[in-house]
Amino acid sequence: MSEEKTKTRRNFIVDGKKYAVRVPQVQDIKEANEMRAKTFNTSLSRGDLLRDQLEGELRKRKLWNDDREEEYQTLRRLTLDSEYKLQKGGVKLSQARAMALEMTANRNKMVELLSSRTDLDANTCEGKADAARFNFLFSCCLVYNEDDDEHKVDDLYFPNKLDGYLTKQDDPVAVAGATEFYYLVSGSDNLDAKLPENKFLRKFNFVDKKLRLIDKDGRLINKDGKHIDEDGNFIKWNADGTSTTVDPAGRIVNDEGNFDVKHSPFLDDDGNAVDSDNWWVDDADITEEVVEEIEEVVETVEAKSKPKTRQRKKKTVEAASEKSDN
Repeated sequence: MSEEKTKTRRNFIVDGKKYAVRVPQVQDIKEANEMRAKTFNTSLSRGDLLRDQLEGELRKRKLWNDDREEEYQTLRRLTLDSEYKLQKGGVKLSQARAMALEMTANRNKMVELLSSRTDLDANTCEGKADAARFNFLFSCCLVYNEDDDEHKVDDLYFPNKLDGYLTKQDDPVAVAGATEFYYLVSGSDNLDAKLPENKFLRKFNFVDKKLRLIDKDGRLINKDGKHIDEDGNFIKWNADGTSTTVDPAGRIVNDEGNFDVKHSPFLDDDGNAVDSDNWWVDDADITEEVVEEIEEVVETVEAKSKPKTRQRKKKTVEAASEKSDN
């Protein structure tokens, strides 16, 4: 893909199909700006908050106070101090790694602290107006990026534009496309990759391209250094390169989520077994298995009996026919 095309288009794939978002056309921008102004005026006339009133409203609702402000500023200061130390260097690589991971944790805490502010901002006049503008532009710019039996390249994914998008906002293509569109129109890519701690972790191969923690062999791990799979399940790597699902303590777990261990029956005080080897299976599961077995038997019996019944009836009819002829 050429650089010029990169600036005007972003391609992505969902479930093996190709899609793209493109920069808005002039007419789309004009209509989006009109929608933003209309949405803002409607919200203002309805009495919605302005962003300038946000701080006071947060404190009024006790969603923000001096203690939260102090905690936020402390986390911000710690993050800046760690960034300075990373750039300065002169410490063990293992210490620098721990410092970078702590920076990530502190940033996440800062985001959590600001979540109430962000949620309330979305309900301000400006927040609603900005959202309306973005949604309209996105609905005009999400397109198919390959030909098939029903669509051609650059056909709109939402032919009805905004109305179509508002009824399918949870569509996987819409969700992925909205992120790509944000990067396109904002002129930025994944901001996380540009954070100093992630640059450091990526440079020294502590994380992969998706910023997931890895070991020296490139295998996924959690923050405690334990191996995990793509879904976050604990695993143990075998000598042949395969992996086995385990619990946090390293004990093998089967596909059903149960421990892969041979069960020995519990004993009463006289040493006699008091349970079966599948006591942990739900009664409903056992009943379902029994019903399925019974249904299979019934189907087999019916399949064997039906042809015989038809054959006897056919012979009876033929015999009756012969008697009438005589």
